[in-house]
Amino acid sequence: MDRIVNGIARGVFVFLYIPIVAVIVYSFNAAGTNTRFDGLTLQWYVELFQDASLMQTLRTSALVAVITATVATIIGIMFALGLARYRGRGRGALMALIALPLIVPEIVLGVALLSVFSTTKVPLGILTLVLGHLIVSLPLATLVLMSSAAMLDPSLPEAATDLGCTPWQTFTRVYFPLLRPAVVAAWLLSFTTSFSNIVMSTFLSGVGSTTLPLKIYSSLKTGLTPSINALGALLILLTLVIVLLVGVSQMRRILVESRT
Repeated sequence: MDRIVNGIARGVFVFLYIPIVAVIVYSFNAAGTNTRFDGLTLQWYVELFQDASLMQTLRTSALVAVITATVATIIGIMFALGLARYRGRGRGALMALIALPLIVPEIVLGVALLSVFSTTKVPLGILTLVLGHLIVSLPLATLVLMSSAAMLDPSLPEAATDLGCTPWQTFTRVYFPLLRPAVVAAWLLSFTTSFSNIVMSTFLSGVGSTTLPLKIYSSLKTGLTPSINALGALLILLTLVIVLLVGVSQMRRILVESRT
């Protein structure tokens, strides 16, 4: 039985990581096609940085994702701290309203937002993309932060006030250091959700604000270029570096806390 379970687990991991390995391998493929392998080359990485259109969509996606993740994390912190301290009526309803966008199909939200922006004559662009991505990212950031905020001692504000802290000092010197791991996790999750979003972007992007997922999706009609594989390999490398840095930072913090 243990062998069967181990075999299934290994098969699942192989299935999950085969696409990642394939993207990295074919990003060095000299053949220019994914149907055969003709040796190694760095040509596609050179062409990637020379593709002005692709790099522009990458900058747009990164800009939208950074703004969305930052705003979602800030609002999520306020929601999480407020709901952690509020125990009155309606708390469950508020939590349900926050999580509601995760339940409603994203295509429905995209169509609804497009109708609102069309009615109010708001031009489609970076602003509409941020607002659309915020609807999807904010519940995720809030739920991540709420799990950490709920573990905080409710007497912390009173203790900080007794020590002479202002409300802002209580947040910056007491709450934020304790919530820092959750804040980092919420920001990264919101960034990833926004950066890879395609449904909202399909409805809310305008002229000059095409995102990277939309660019790649539109390339399917004419065929994906090897430069896409090179871009995917670089994004995978960047993700691994970020995960490594965050992991090392958390391990250092845990070791410091254990020594004290």
